[in-house]
Amino acid sequence: MPRVTSQFCFCYDTGGSEALRMTRRHMKMSDVEAQKTYPFRTTAKSFLDAYPTVKSIRVEVRPVGEGFEPYRKMSEYVDVYNETNIPAILNCRNPRCFGGGLDLDNLIRWSVVEGRLIDYEDTIRCQGYEGSPKGRRRDGPCDTSFKLNVSVAYKDDHA
Repeated sequence: MPRVTSQFCFCYDTGGSEALRMTRRHMKMSDVEAQKTYPFRTTAKSFLDAYPTVKSIRVEVRPVGEGFEPYRKMSEYVDVYNETNIPAILNCRNPRCFGGGLDLDNLIRWSVVEGRLIDYEDTIRCQGYEGSPKGRRRDGPCDTSFKLNVSVAYKDDHA
């Protein structure tokens, strides 16, 4: 009989299998944030609804670390987002990372849009920690970092 263990995964309970226990414990940043409640935060229908002063945005993310190796014939791994497909959170793909990733929504809201920056570049470390496969031991911070290039056009610019 299947049972739901999270909003994304249907797992069959076989008496507490090791894989089932690991999926419950090995959460990434989006899983951690999904369990939190924010009493004053509302969900927006789109990026442009959440940021009414922004006309367009382009975000280039170059993650560096384990799990982000380039595909064939690529010199580096690059994700490019705009106002139609930008995620709120980027999960870390390091297999030893717990609770890690990059909170793009928080970064864009408070570092870029609130400061009315047009171009923004930064390198940000993953917020998770590396641990043993079962999650019993913490070995230190995650080694993954995210190189960001953000370009924003605002609605009231007359240039």
